[in-house]
Amino acid sequence: MNEVLKNSLWRIFHVASFLFITIFFILPYLVQISTYFHEKAHRDVLEEFGIQSSYEIDLLSTIPNFFNPQVTKLGVTRFNLEDYKKLSAYNKARVNLGGIISDLRFLFLIGIYLTLVNVYTFYKVKIKKDYDLTWVLAVNWILFMWLLALVQITVSNISYGSGDFFQLVKYISG
Repeated sequence: MNEVLKNSLWRIFHVASFLFITIFFILPYLVQISTYFHEKAHRDVLEEFGIQSSYEIDLLSTIPNFFNPQVTKLGVTRFNLEDYKKLSAYNKARVNLGGIISDLRFLFLIGIYLTLVNVYTFYKVKIKKDYDLTWVLAVNWILFMWLLALVQITVSNISYGSGDFFQLVKYISG
């Protein structure tokens, strides 16, 4: 077999393997990390008001749940709903919006990182004439995919009937 063809096939195999591993294994667990911090934000505010809560996560189901469009949650915070209902409307808003604010922080940090890396990439290519960007592009790909997933999750959390925003409206309006 031609050496150039063999090298090209290996390159295709490496890229395909990288994409498969990042999409089917790394991305679901990155989203699970942001879900943990989303739920932790809820729990921190609940704890501030003296409401006991717990966080349930199933790491074995992370991958199948990530690809299941019917799954509404990748992690769940449990707490006493009656204690929550006793809070003022402002404090309920703090509990529910805590997770959304956590998501927005992740979106902002990933966006800042991608901006800085792209400025660095421009510098390497345009000024230094260094074109070896394999790792930079790999990390960019992973973070960009995480960013897209977080945007979709945050929009769902704001607009979906069982999301934080609609739950807040439901419990404030009575």
